[in-house]
Amino acid sequence: MLRSLAAATAAALVVAGCGSSDDNTPAASTPPTLTGTVFGQSFTPVDASALVLSQASCSFEGTTASATGLVVGFGSFPGLCDFVTQNKTCGTKANATLVNLLLVRANVIGGTASAVQPGTYTISATTPTPDTQGNVTIAQAVLTKTDAACASPSSTPTATGGTIKIDTVGARVTGSADVTFSDGGRVSGTFDVPACGFQTDVCTALSGGDCTTETCVP
Repeated sequence: MLRSLAAATAAALVVAGCGSSDDNTPAASTPPTLTGTVFGQSFTPVDASALVLSQASCSFEGTTASATGLVVGFGSFPGLCDFVTQNKTCGTKANATLVNLLLVRANVIGGTASAVQPGTYTISATTPTPDTQGNVTIAQAVLTKTDAACASPSSTPTATGGTIKIDTVGARVTGSADVTFSDGGRVSGTFDVPACGFQTDVCTALSGGDCTTETCVP
């Protein structure tokens, strides 16, 4: 079950570019400083936003586990949280590049997973060992890129290693990251970004929501 949980974390990162919404107005973000090279090109994000994924019980290859999560997304276009709020799970941004960091915390022995805590988490193909209460936090990073028709490249680099450090989680999420990718790309730096004003649980995020038709938004 731990292996399937690690593999499933990548799916949750779609909420950095789409998600379910409430009516709160998102706070303005400060310019993010996580920069580097992705898809063979220099990447300096224009905007960034964080999403706290609330607790829910998800099925991983037939095994149910309580989980929570945290996503920090860095986009090549302004108004990232506004886009999420307006388009929910049914919108895809055209001509966009996203670098998404994800932490999923699960309890693998039947307990209730607590929220993602400040700490330093390693991105690795090897699942970390649960603590004595059965809690484990898995770190992942995923790149997405779209063209004018919202089509993605035929192949997308995957994260091969690195760390995600969370210092604070609240109205703003602060921390740093240093991530390498399979094509030799790398992003690193610090971040201090607002938590976007909408809510969704970790299981909805992992499943990608319930939208059957996506709209390509210019």
